[in-house]
Amino acid sequence: MNSTSKALIAGAIAIIFAGGLIFWQVKARKGGPVELSPEDMALIAEDQSPQMRQRLATDETARKDFAQDVRRLLAVAEEAQAHGVDKADDMKRQLEFQRASVIAQYYFEQQGEGNPDITDQEVEEFFKQPDNQKKFDQIIADAKAKDPSFAAQQIPQEQLDMLKQRLGRIYIAEKKGLEQGLDKKPAVRLQMMLQHARVLAQKYAMDSLQQKMKATDPEIDAYLASHPEADVDKKNRAKAEEVLKRARAGEDFAKLAQEFGSDGTKEKGGDLGWFGHGQMDPDFEKAAYALKPGEISDVVQTRFGFHLIKLEERKTETKDGKTEEKVRARHILFSDANSNPFGPPQTSREKARAAVEQEKAKKVLDEIVSRSHVKVADNFQVKPPEQQPMPQGIPGMPPAPAPEPEPEASPAKPATKPSAKPQKQ
Repeated sequence: MNSTSKALIAGAIAIIFAGGLIFWQVKARKGGPVELSPEDMALIAEDQSPQMRQRLATDETARKDFAQDVRRLLAVAEEAQAHGVDKADDMKRQLEFQRASVIAQYYFEQQGEGNPDITDQEVEEFFKQPDNQKKFDQIIADAKAKDPSFAAQQIPQEQLDMLKQRLGRIYIAEKKGLEQGLDKKPAVRLQMMLQHARVLAQKYAMDSLQQKMKATDPEIDAYLASHPEADVDKKNRAKAEEVLKRARAGEDFAKLAQEFGSDGTKEKGGDLGWFGHGQMDPDFEKAAYALKPGEISDVVQTRFGFHLIKLEERKTETKDGKTEEKVRARHILFSDANSNPFGPPQTSREKARAAVEQEKAKKVLDEIVSRSHVKVADNFQVKPPEQQPMPQGIPGMPPAPAPEPEPEASPAKPATKPSAKPQKQ
């Protein structure tokens, strides 16, 4: 069975990750702490995405920030190892698999796409050796021990066979890579060290550093008090209360929606059309269904912001023998116009929590770096990525237009999938 290098490794590792198995270890060079030279950093930079490489090649500040990130990663990993995170038996087995995976990846890359791959027969022969079969059984056992939901599943034999084929190829490729001396190459050694450090640091952070980085309620309160401009929720609620008085005093709700609304329905006077149960945010739906035609709700808070809801009509429909009550409503949404349209909506308090935790994390990491022995050069140079040839168009014809962005979904009702159910935060 033929396979491609990265796809093979990614597929096998993805299955193991599903069981919550992989953790790594960083090993300092014998005789001293980790030291990365400018040449080392240049090699690491070459493994980044083309966009990152382009930025590193042209921006000295970006190179210094990149070096600082690597320094923090290695310092946390160094402290993790000093605390014995790598000593457990399951960790040692995981480290063995990690080492195999890195070397195998470089082996497959070196072979190229068109060269003969490891055969099914080679894999079958590999697992006929009791130690290798035991190794596979232990990987599955470790995965189940770390993830109860995985342990509760009955894994079909077909999937087990597929996993065995993939893992077998990794271990065989590791052996062939070692025979070729791949583990001695600087790029391979650096990649192994960084992958070790990345996951070991993550494990240590979750087990030992997470509590130090969490924001407390008093810290969030203090942040909002010292950054009143960040408390957008307070301003939006106040604005919603003000507009509510005007709406209940008789002003046209649709015109108020056009003036104050902050989502895609404002141009239609906040008209959401007809909707049934399960199509809206649960808090929004509960408030809307509690109204009588013509009534306006109090200020309703959802994960999207603050709403005023006016119920227009109700009706009952029968579909597939089931009766369902539907409503037609308008709303006015008061939300942060500067929020990230591609990310999940966040309240002011959630944003304040993120800001506090980012600052606390920086402090914790800087303290670890200050007491570590890691040295990382930041005076390295990076070659820009090679330019990819542009696709040729038809002579005399304009280039194809860029794809248009997805239409923005209404905070109350998704625009592209009206039947989708918004998730609670």
